[in-house]
Amino acid sequence: MRGRRLACLLLALTAPACAAAPAAAAPAPSARALYAGVARLNGQLALMGQGASALGLPPRRRTLSELRFENRDGYTISVVAFGQTVALDVSRARFRLRGRGGARRKLRERVLETTYLAHGRVTPGSIEASFGGLGRISMRFRPGGRQVRATRGAGCRKPSGAAIAQLGAFEGVLRFRGEGGYTAVDARRVPGRSVDLRALLACLLGVAPNAAASLPAPHAPLGIRLPGLVSPRGAPGVPSTPTHPSGAPRSTSLLASRKEALARLVFATQEREGGAARFLAVEQASAGSLGIVRLAYARGAAGRFSFDDALAAATVHPPAPFSGRAELRRGPGDAKSWSGPLAVSFLGAPGVPLTGPPFGVSLSQGF
Repeated sequence: MRGRRLACLLLALTAPACAAAPAAAAPAPSARALYAGVARLNGQLALMGQGASALGLPPRRRTLSELRFENRDGYTISVVAFGQTVALDVSRARFRLRGRGGARRKLRERVLETTYLAHGRVTPGSIEASFGGLGRISMRFRPGGRQVRATRGAGCRKPSGAAIAQLGAFEGVLRFRGEGGYTAVDARRVPGRSVDLRALLACLLGVAPNAAASLPAPHAPLGIRLPGLVSPRGAPGVPSTPTHPSGAPRSTSLLASRKEALARLVFATQEREGGAARFLAVEQASAGSLGIVRLAYARGAAGRFSFDDALAAATVHPPAPFSGRAELRRGPGDAKSWSGPLAVSFLGAPGVPLTGPPFGVSLSQGF
């Protein structure tokens, strides 16, 4: 990757993974870019059922550490650490350009992401955690002399000039090998930052930081806002119907969920009138001392999600990383069937079935 230099050695039987880089320094991130890592960790904890205020800010725990780099195999590796929680995230996204001329914008067409959450030890200057047989991290933060300050140029509502982040690099050991070897890395030095959460919230929210400050509630992944997808208690819910008409195009949503003692699996699809269908699968599970959140997202043509006017039947046929199709059929009373060979291939967990009697399913439409 340009602008970065990364010493890297892959585990055996894998291609070289870490990207090299030129000497030019990357531009300093804005306050909102700094908050993206905070929001991502808060949302992942919410998907694990730890609630929207899992990253509340008691007086002695206010610093969040983050590092991020891209492998040559196309995967992005990031680590976000706060308190005793260390989240190692592996992701790959595909984009396409939409629009013309200056109005062109990048649209996410496909996303695969798996996050491994471990208990560890995090200080303002170090990250220590084990990911069991998948790897470990033991790194110290080396400030590079650059800071992000609370100014209007950084996007702050309440500019104070206070330092909200130190930029630098993490040095030490980061070893990881995904299940089945889908990616692997042995990194010794990666770019990163140490973020003062109180100063960041004061900047973005325009309020003075204090012991009671906490983060805003997490958003649903990739904009698919269905109750039960992000839940303080991790329990699946049922999509609701708006109580007042809206001037926006109507959206139709299907949600299928399965909950077990140590795992939860959700499949959701949503389509607005005249727009593309969006498909999302989220799996939350525990594996020993690790929490694992897997996510797969894809956009497809409107015909890949079809339904009748009475919302008594629906068919979904998502593109990759999904495979197969599924049908919802309503019977007498509240009886429903949700069947078909629909499956999803997460990073580290291919071919996960998304239909069958264990799933509860609902179909709803706004107005």
